[in-house]
Amino acid sequence: MGELLREEIAKLLAKGVKDPRIGFVSVMDVKMSADLHYANVYVSLFGSESERKGSLVGLRNSAGWIRREVGQFLRMRYTPEIRFFPDETLDSVYHLEEVLEEIHTDQRQSPMLVLTLEQVIEELRSSESLLLTTHVNPDGDAIGSVLGLWHLLRALGKTRTSMAVEGGVPRSYTTLPGAKRILNHDAERPSFDTVVILDCSSFDRIGEIADWIVPSTKVIVIDHHQDAGPPGTMGHIDPAQAATGELLMDLYDAAGVEVSADAALCLYIAQITDTGGYRFSNTTATSHEKAARLIRTGIDVASVSNDVFYSLPRAKFELMRRLTAHASFHVNGILADSWLSPEDFRDAQATREDTEGLVNIIKHVNGVRVAALFTAFESGYCKLSLRSEGDFDCAAFLRHYGGGGHVAAAGVTLELPIDTARKTLLAALEEQLSAPSADNDSGVSS
Repeated sequence: MGELLREEIAKLLAKGVKDPRIGFVSVMDVKMSADLHYANVYVSLFGSESERKGSLVGLRNSAGWIRREVGQFLRMRYTPEIRFFPDETLDSVYHLEEVLEEIHTDQRQSPMLVLTLEQVIEELRSSESLLLTTHVNPDGDAIGSVLGLWHLLRALGKTRTSMAVEGGVPRSYTTLPGAKRILNHDAERPSFDTVVILDCSSFDRIGEIADWIVPSTKVIVIDHHQDAGPPGTMGHIDPAQAATGELLMDLYDAAGVEVSADAALCLYIAQITDTGGYRFSNTTATSHEKAARLIRTGIDVASVSNDVFYSLPRAKFELMRRLTAHASFHVNGILADSWLSPEDFRDAQATREDTEGLVNIIKHVNGVRVAALFTAFESGYCKLSLRSEGDFDCAAFLRHYGGGGHVAAAGVTLELPIDTARKTLLAALEEQLSAPSADNDSGVSS
C-alpha cells in the first residue's frame, strides 16, 4: 500500500499542485502505520533553504487535497491521513525538529494564500473534520454566516463539523436553525483538522477559541472586511460584499448547492444586520438581489425584521436612556459621542449584546458625520464603536489603535480606563475632523 501511495502522490506532484510554494520535490518513501490509518511520506526537497521550507509548507497545506485525489483513484475503503516529512537521509544536513519549527515559523509569517471561491470549496471538501468560528461579541452577520456555512457543509456531506464562539450565541439568534449546536469557549475541545474563521480575519478577534488551534491546523478565512488575513492561512476576503452572509451565497453558487430554507434564514439575518435592514451605505443592488433569492425560500420577512429591529428588551431600553443622557457633540456638531460605564450595565442589568446598534442612536442625529460609543464592562478596559456616513474611514482611523472593520463602521477594544480612552480618542477624532479634507489622508475622504 505504501508503494501504491508513493507512486500516486509522485504522479500528482508531477502534474503540479496549485500551491505556488511547492517547487521540485521527489517522493522517496512512504511508511504506513500498523493500522494503515496514517501514511508518513518522506520527500527530498530541492532549491535554496527558503525554497525547501516553502515546498514543505505547501505540501502540508495540500495534504488534504492529495489524500482525496489518491483515495478517489485507488478506491480504498479508508484512505490514510497523509503527513509529509523531509527524507530521513537529509537529517545529517538539517536537524529535523529545528527545521520543522522553522517551517511552522515561516508558515505563520507568510502572507495569506488567496483562494477563489471554487478553491475554497476544494479545501472544504478535502477536510475530514472542521471547526467554524467567528469573532467575540458576535453580531447577526457573524452567527448567521457560521450557521450558513454549517448548512452548506452538511449539504456537501460533511458530518464532522463543529461550531464554537467565545461567549456563545447572543439570545437574539438562539432560535436560528442549528444555533443550539454552537459551543462556548469553555466546552471540551472538538476534534478538527481545519478551522474556518468567518466575518473576521484575526486570531486575536476569535478570543480563547484561538487556543484550540495548533500550528499544523489548516486555517481558512472567509470575510468581507478590509483587513488582510492572518499570515500562514488561506482564504477569500471580498470587501465589496455588504456582509459575510452575502459572500456565503456566492460560496453556495461555487459549490453548486441550492440554499435551503434553514440556511436562507441564517443568511438573511446575516445580511439585514450588517446592512441595517438594507439602509446602510454598504447596501448595493446585489444586496437586494440576494435578499430576493432568500425571501423566495419562504422567509417571514416581517417576523424576522420585528425580532431583529423592533424587539426591545427592558435592559437595552435602560442603556438607551443612559446613552442619550451621556451624549455630547463636538466640532460644530459633526462628531457625537457617548459612553456606558460598568455601573450603567450593572444598574440596567444589561449585557454586551444589549449594546448592539446603540451607536446608531447618536449617529442619526442631524448634522452628525461621525459617532463614537465607548462602553466599559469592567474597569481598565473599554470598547469603542465608530460609525460614519462613509466620508470618514473608521477602519483606517482605528487601525492605528489595533482595531478594524469597514469604512463606515469599525471597532476596537482598548486596555484603557474609559475616561482615558475618551480623552485620547476624541482628541484624535477632533483633530482629523477639524483638518481641511484635502490635507487629511488618514481618515476623511476628499
